[in-house]
Amino acid sequence: MLKQTFLGIDPGLNNTGWGIVECIDNDNYNLIDYGIFKTAFSDSLEIRLNFIFDSIFNLIKTKKPDRISMERVFVNINPASSEKLIMARTASFLAIAKSGYSVIEFSPNEVKKAITSNGRSSKDIVKDKVQQILNIKEKIKKSDVTDALAIAMCIGMIKK
Repeated sequence: MLKQTFLGIDPGLNNTGWGIVECIDNDNYNLIDYGIFKTAFSDSLEIRLNFIFDSIFNLIKTKKPDRISMERVFVNINPASSEKLIMARTASFLAIAKSGYSVIEFSPNEVKKAITSNGRSSKDIVKDKVQQILNIKEKIKKSDVTDALAIAMCIGMIKK
């Protein structure tokens, strides 16, 4: 029986969601842990990015996942929002690299298709399916968390 732990990260400047799942034989998933790193809007950009970096670096050091994944960036209609997302992703990538890991990336459609069998599923459908797969009874309010858990599960569902 092959067991691995996968960390999924859904980076954002305001909220960076993360989720860790245990994968058994690439078929069965168990929830290990999840959360959100929330930055203070009143802090400078440098402080916020450093917080994301430190938080992810410390999470990896503490949890020691086998593999780490993130969703590929998509171009937003608002250039300022895209720029902030790219900066949060960069802080995440640097923390992962400093921890000695590499990142497996999945497109948003790959994540949706792996979780729901439909690459065009809504966030709510993905959220419900993640909670069903991981047998999470309480309702997770933040899609940043369920997106991160979905991204983590993709490591076992999609061979890269």
